[in-house]
Amino acid sequence: MMTNLIDVPSEEGEVCDYDLNNLALYAALMDAADAGLSWQESARQILRLDEYDIISFDLYERHLQRARWIVGKGLQSALIAFSKKT
Repeated sequence: MMTNLIDVPSEEGEVCDYDLNNLALYAALMDAADAGLSWQESARQILRLDEYDIISFDLYERHLQRARWIVGKGLQSALIAFSKKT
């Protein structure tokens, strides 16, 4: 599922191409978190990371936070970005 995962997703106030390219990843992370899946399971199953690697939690947390920003405060930016893609 994951392609070209970067260490730090954007923290800008606009949706970027990385976000658009990883919407399925973001949705899977939010679904897993809402279902109570541990961060370790999400890191391994969704992000394809070694949950014992020291940076895995940080990568997981940053991507989950970005996903939640997009469906929350970033929703207007996401809608604008989607309209430009079509």
